Amino acid sequence: MPRETITKRHGHRRSRHLLAALSISLTVARLARAEVEAPEAPAAAPGAAPSERKEETSQRASGAVVAGGGAGAPADGGAKALAEGAGASADGGAGASADGGAGASADGGAIEVTIQAEKPASEAASRVSVGHRELELRPRLRPGDIVEAVPGLFAVQHAGGGKANQYFLRGFDADHGTDVAFFADGVPVNMVSHGHGHGFTDLYFVIPELVTGLDGYKGPYYASIGDFGTAGAVNFRFAEKLDESHAQLSLGQHGIARGLVVASPDLGDAWRAVAAAEIYRNDGPFLSPERLKRFNVYLRATHDLSPTGKIQMTWMSYGSTWHGSGQIPARAVCGEGEQDQLNPPPSAYGQPCIDHFGSVDPTEGGATQRHMASLAYSTAWRDADLSALAYLVRYRFTLYSNFTFFSEDPVHGDQIEQNDDRVVGGAELRLRRQLEYRGAKLTTSLGAQIRADAIDKSLHHDEARERLEERGTAHVDEGQIGVYIEQDARIRRWLRFVAGVRGQWIDVNVDDRREDLGATGNRSSGFRGQMQLFPKLTAIVSPVAALDLFAHYGRGFHSNDAQGVVLREGSATLITPATGYEVGARATPLRGLTLSAAGFLLDLDSELVWSGDAGATEPSGQTRRYGLEVGARYRLGSWLFADVDATFTRARFRANAGNGSAVALAPTRTLTAGIGVRPTFGALTPFAALRVKAIGARPATEDESLTAEGFTVVDANAGLRWKDVEVAVDVQNLFDATWREVQFASESRLPYEPAAVTGIHYSPGWPFTAMGRATLYWR
Repeated sequence: MPRETITKRHGHRRSRHLLAALSISLTVARLARAEVEAPEAPAAAPGAAPSERKEETSQRASGAVVAGGGAGAPADGGAKALAEGAGASADGGAGASADGGAGASADGGAIEVTIQAEKPASEAASRVSVGHRELELRPRLRPGDIVEAVPGLFAVQHAGGGKANQYFLRGFDADHGTDVAFFADGVPVNMVSHGHGHGFTDLYFVIPELVTGLDGYKGPYYASIGDFGTAGAVNFRFAEKLDESHAQLSLGQHGIARGLVVASPDLGDAWRAVAAAEIYRNDGPFLSPERLKRFNVYLRATHDLSPTGKIQMTWMSYGSTWHGSGQIPARAVCGEGEQDQLNPPPSAYGQPCIDHFGSVDPTEGGATQRHMASLAYSTAWRDADLSALAYLVRYRFTLYSNFTFFSEDPVHGDQIEQNDDRVVGGAELRLRRQLEYRGAKLTTSLGAQIRADAIDKSLHHDEARERLEERGTAHVDEGQIGVYIEQDARIRRWLRFVAGVRGQWIDVNVDDRREDLGATGNRSSGFRGQMQLFPKLTAIVSPVAALDLFAHYGRGFHSNDAQGVVLREGSATLITPATGYEVGARATPLRGLTLSAAGFLLDLDSELVWSGDAGATEPSGQTRRYGLEVGARYRLGSWLFADVDATFTRARFRANAGNGSAVALAPTRTLTAGIGVRPTFGALTPFAALRVKAIGARPATEDESLTAEGFTVVDANAGLRWKDVEVAVDVQNLFDATWREVQFASESRLPYEPAAVTGIHYSPGWPFTAMGRATLYWR
């Protein structure tokens, strides 16, 4: 088996036991980097079955980039204290032996360490693990660009750049995160029972340059992933140490200005730290300026407590304010609108049309704050590792929206104000143990997760951000407890099974402060609790060295908004199960080239659909999604990366309620592709990247009478680094396509219309936008 050797000369002799311990500490403390950089590792031994192949990576004593990885990262995401597979143990397991064999020479002169870890993404054809080298070769204009490193996952924006993205994955229009779970080093990001939409996931607290990698999961097949993990999940891994510090200034069209400072000081061998601050603003291409202002702070300190244990402290703060043009009705836009005569253009009423970048209510927008503190601990010993995570989040949010314009109030308009003020606390504990029995390698994982949300939220009717009436105010306490056990059994080099089960308890307590106390039968306050078990099973067969075959079965879930759950009439279920099936294959016919294909089917017991009148999602009937995903990824060293991924999905209601069976806005076809290069010629490092993303037309209503248009957009960047100075240009929408970034079929009334009508409403995608940036690095 090929190996890389670490050799460190010492000025005097040391005990071989001490040398072995030192070698272990160096490798374990930097194991996260080994996982992130696994695609760059030497090739596996010839003839090894893919499911058994190990990526071997040597770690230098000085270190460089170390990925973060809170102890609570889902599944195998984030940093691990112990390598999967053979691993390295504190007392000299596979990595080094206490008596000097393999790990340290008898004379104490040199140390040789070989780390073996499970190949990333080896448990599913649809699973992806993206390292910082690949992310560096992608345009990263916003946090959503990083999310889209997960094949088939789209992040689009509506109602201003301070509002959470809308996400598409596996035939789901997941709104702001209802069916996609997001984590920041294991800390859950989705907001339960949010004032705007259940599962609300605002990722603008993420500074893209600090993301050293991410883990993408598809389907409900992972026992460690709980709420919202139906279509899939994403875990961001943040840096705990960087090679270089840097300061960056960016200026661009439409009032774009960004300042960023990232410092990673050298605090000695036992400490690592990163501190960063970001200021960002833009006006956008809109006739009514967006006036977005955003500020981010990131602080992380990591301390090695022992050769195999560390503690990590993280603080993130984020705040923003903005105005939004909102979703405008296509019928009111010059030269656009439905093709029939059901929705007459403004000229039919003697009124002027509005511009593609215009607005009906320019006072939409909002403000948000998010402050998070987390503490993570991990340790390892001979055949096991333990990780723990605790976090606390303080969050405030205000959003002004107008979806129906003048339907309800022809005089003042229909603007609503939604507020969410909460404290979130939680913890996770995971124990993993490995053993061998009659040639089989067994890894058992036990985990427990708890979370508690204390939420105050309210709804008001406004005019130009001035309150006219209070429509709702409530306090919600929501608690979740999840426990899981997972057994990974590698029976033979070509055969592996992963079986698990998750137990989930959720309870909610709602105090509706505007409840009608003068009558009975219309309860809107109360308590509700529910528990369910969710089994998971995966089989992996590797018939030849370059091919893995996968089969999956699993049940997962998303929860529902607490206020809808406690209603006496028309209540929603607290836990909505999803049952998924998947088969797939992953092949590596050439070094650096990976081909993958997966077919899936997912049944969801209750769909959450968009309600334009309420400006929120509402539970609906059972749905079924099935589809095919194909992809190819090619990597040459650390300087070239190319990929292409396509998805074909179909989403239908399982019972026709009379209005058609299509799931509105569910994506049917997506395509992403790109290439990035970053070669080095002495002191010069040129780089460039080109990416295309496309989504096909899809039904906007259940009866398919209205269609949401598809789009194709190309982004690019290019630049040059010379020594410690870098300059670059980033371009969004390179070919200046006219596109609709997000679309809804909603009922609305413009001030001159006699009655409300139903039609397509959309937020326009940005036109050609260029932004220049200059960066200064230092050590």
